[in-house]
Amino acid sequence: MIHAKDARILFLIKSLVLLAFLCKVSLGGLLPIPREVPYLIFQQGMHPYINVLLTFLFGVPLALLWLRVRTRQHLSGFYKLFVFFLMIILAVQTLLQVYYVNPDESAVMQIGAMMVSLFMVGLYGLVIPSLWNVQDFLRFVQRWTGILVLLSLVVLIVSPGATFKGGRFIGTFKHIPHMVTCATTAFVFSLGTFLMDSKLKHKIWSVLILLASFLVIILTGTRSSAAAAMFAFLLTLILHETRTTKGRMFKFGVVSFLLSFSLFFGLQTYELAHDIATGHSSLGGRQAQDGVASRWEEVERGAEIFKQEPWLGHGLMSKFASGNDVDVSNYNSFKDPHNIFVSAGVVGGWPLLILAAIALGFMTIGALKALKTFSIAKRQVAIYLLAHIPILVIYHVHLSIGGMADRLYWLVFGFVAAAVFEGVSVKSPKAPNQCPIRSADQDFAIYSA
Repeated sequence: MIHAKDARILFLIKSLVLLAFLCKVSLGGLLPIPREVPYLIFQQGMHPYINVLLTFLFGVPLALLWLRVRTRQHLSGFYKLFVFFLMIILAVQTLLQVYYVNPDESAVMQIGAMMVSLFMVGLYGLVIPSLWNVQDFLRFVQRWTGILVLLSLVVLIVSPGATFKGGRFIGTFKHIPHMVTCATTAFVFSLGTFLMDSKLKHKIWSVLILLASFLVIILTGTRSSAAAAMFAFLLTLILHETRTTKGRMFKFGVVSFLLSFSLFFGLQTYELAHDIATGHSSLGGRQAQDGVASRWEEVERGAEIFKQEPWLGHGLMSKFASGNDVDVSNYNSFKDPHNIFVSAGVVGGWPLLILAAIALGFMTIGALKALKTFSIAKRQVAIYLLAHIPILVIYHVHLSIGGMADRLYWLVFGFVAAAVFEGVSVKSPKAPNQCPIRSADQDFAIYSA
């Protein structure tokens, strides 16, 4: 009998989670390495092919061990049903696209991308959350994202020219979204570890990462992530139950400060936020940009692409296609509309668009329900999800073929859908004689987009 805490399982899980971040690290600011080496190095970091290969090398053994685990954490039946429908729709649409939409492009590449996406969704969205504890997940991700944030600030001092792209801070990562995802995750998860830890040195570490990650978010000039971080902070402050006098005094002090700040500087703050959103002012070193107008341009451009194939879509690899040539270096952001509904329509047509809309609604309800849990770790993961719902809407559909945010979101979806208490599990088909007790918290249905 294999237990979920088997050393082999934990090693594979941690390797896969860490890989989601390391695959987007660029070592150009630290080491004199070439920008690209075919099939090995891409943008002075790990090549996407190596990323996918390592995912399968770690993921296939984990999936085989998962089949032999007698007891696993319970996942919401609704959530598993959603993943099942997602996989069916993606598989059917891809096969139809190969024959009717993209007959001139490589069928092997299209079907391969679909299989990689299905494997990663199943691995990060189902397998890992059913085997790993949510507290360990929160601590592990907070530790490593914190290290990468601090390393990025070190590189800023050592080699500042290599840490900015277009006036925005990218740190040790290949692109701005990777740095933003890492810093925002470190900030929100550090709020949870600060509340969970009792040792002073651990609390100091959490505070250090909180300050460093918020500084990095400002340096990136990403308005949506700064808003998500502040929303997560306020929500954590409100929902966390304070049982000590010091805790109550801290909460009272923060609330009093916010009320006083709003009273004296509320109008100026609103005007600044409005100017940043509409492009009259900038955040950090980022060039001023009208966020509302630029996002609407994304919707209009994506809608035109969607109308070309409204029922079948263009497939997962459409944003990497240049003529008949499909390659990771051919990524075209103009073919990747940053709106979850339009993006879903471009990838899989009306079926995937409708599924994304339904899932987004249920995900919001599920995240709100999960806030009622007494587990700090699960509640913090739910806060992370709730704070990122607006970002999910204005970004693309997350069907991972090797992305960082894609895999992280699926981990979050799965962990919120999983049972929260240690020792609470459900039977697998191989353990008919065991009758573990289910917690009421297991009945929370959590959903994803």
